[in-house]
Amino acid sequence: MTVRNFSAVRGSDEKGIAPVIGTAVTIAIVFILTGLISAVVFEDYTDSSHKGAPAAKLQVFVTEDGSSLEFEHNGGDPLFFENSSLSVIMDINGASYSLNNSSSLGALEAGEKKTLELNQSGLPAMELKSGDLVSVKVVDYESGGLIAKRELEVKRQIVVVPE
Repeated sequence: MTVRNFSAVRGSDEKGIAPVIGTAVTIAIVFILTGLISAVVFEDYTDSSHKGAPAAKLQVFVTEDGSSLEFEHNGGDPLFFENSSLSVIMDINGASYSLNNSSSLGALEAGEKKTLELNQSGLPAMELKSGDLVSVKVVDYESGGLIAKRELEVKRQIVVVPE
């Protein structure tokens, strides 16, 4: 009786699949590098209208004498109020008022405090009583983003007399 040695590998290509895997990996690396290089080269051509609103931790207070709003920047992106896209809006008794002198805040960097005079803000003559609630919002019109919103309770009577 004769025993024959049968092998499953016999007659197949003994080079294996290493060249196929090597070619696939090389092609993948070329595509990744092409994508990265094009992202860097064409970075300046992106549409700037998709920029988000500045992100900042902003606290808003009514000053002790009640004549001003105090803005305290506790971290995040700088806020440029001289830019026409940033605005401070006050909601008082159901009516909204855009404070037209918010540009006087200038650039507000992290760690800074600045005040906004209510008598020079474009608010109409009004009297706010102790316990009234006032909402103050900082809005970026360019991106449509709300940067900060604070509900403030009036501690003592505030009389706004436009100058």
